[in-house]
Amino acid sequence: MPVLSWTSIAFYCAFSTFVFYQQLHTKHFQGASQAFGFALSISALLGMLTGFGYLIYYGWSVAWWAPFVIFVIGLISSVIGFMLERVVGALALSLSAFVGWPVCAYFMFKLMPSAT
Repeated sequence: MPVLSWTSIAFYCAFSTFVFYQQLHTKHFQGASQAFGFALSISALLGMLTGFGYLIYYGWSVAWWAPFVIFVIGLISSVIGFMLERVVGALALSLSAFVGWPVCAYFMFKLMPSAT
């Protein structure tokens, strides 16, 4: 049984980038719409909780040490996110995260190796 699913980890890296830029946008939000600010905050919070849930579930169902490796890979892949920010901008990444992180979350859970 392979312990690390590289496709699931790749979706986790993209997921982490989306959530990071939503959190950054929430932190520096200066818009007039309180409803959008609230939606942005809720999305960033749900994304963060989903990421923690993924790492915990991966460790529980696959291998206890795998979440540590996946987290480090996610940190290293943030360099790609910073390069992507230079091309499309932080605001575009944050806004696309409303669709991007749920799609990535679906695939990172779906492509996780089974415990059997």
